[in-house]
Amino acid sequence: MADPLILPVGRYTGEFHPAVGAPVKYHSLSIGRLSVTLEDPQAFAVWAAAHRPLDRPDAIWDRTAVTDAARQLGVADPHRIVAEFLEDGLLVEITPDAPDVVDFARAHRVLPLMVSLGNTPDDPLRYGVGLFGTAPVLRLPALVHDVWQWSSVGASLWDVCQVFADAGARAEVADAREHDPRHVLREFLAALPLLVGANAACLDEARR
Repeated sequence: MADPLILPVGRYTGEFHPAVGAPVKYHSLSIGRLSVTLEDPQAFAVWAAAHRPLDRPDAIWDRTAVTDAARQLGVADPHRIVAEFLEDGLLVEITPDAPDVVDFARAHRVLPLMVSLGNTPDDPLRYGVGLFGTAPVLRLPALVHDVWQWSSVGASLWDVCQVFADAGARAEVADAREHDPRHVLREFLAALPLLVGANAACLDEARR
């Protein structure tokens, strides 16, 4: 079995300078209703390294990839920080085909950080994602796009996948696999490293 993928948890809310001309004191993340501060630049570098780069779309972003990327950012002991972040919930490991991946989807939700730019006459089956007035950063299949676009509405990613599967069944979508929430989840998880790596989405804890 392949090593689990690593994904970062939290929405980056910026760096904090305590005074004019002062260096960065910390980087902050938002997770649920909490604000998390990372004062150690190496800790922030590990969290940043968990975002798979857009120029490596086929890379398996697991512990080895994250620690290698962190070392390139100057982190001396990335293994220790990765282990701490997995324990604290700032990083999460998932195996998309594993039976327990539904537990991950119940415990987390996805927040879109960009906007939908629609499809085009030349490519009607894929939808652009990006910022108004610019070229799309990504183009996504319809199912993945729709789950991403509505992902923040549900209390968890699993809730959203269940709603889309039910809607697909009611609409008698031709691909019967889309009537199964586990299939919807697997399709979305296959694209999630791309979405997170492009900062088009972030992982958050599920609403309680």
